[in-house]
Amino acid sequence: MKTHESVPTPPRWALTYGADLSIRVWDGDCLVHHALSNDTHRLAAWLVPALERLAQQPPAALDELAALMDADLESAADALQQLERLLLVRRC
Repeated sequence: MKTHESVPTPPRWALTYGADLSIRVWDGDCLVHHALSNDTHRLAAWLVPALERLAQQPPAALDELAALMDADLESAADALQQLERLLLVRRC
């Protein structure tokens, strides 16, 4: 008899708890200031639409964020993992 294994649900993404991001963009770069930690990060401007989406209406699936970044799923997943290491986003 076969058992049905549950397929893991892909993570959705949101800003970290308490994140209050200020984003400034110019010449293909952006600065993101995280008010709670008082950290400032220099990021690629193509990440901004995804961060703004998460600030307005979290959480979001990888495919939606990839479309906003104009990136393939692998590149978007890598970018989100880097943002997670910076404590800007979290999996939920």
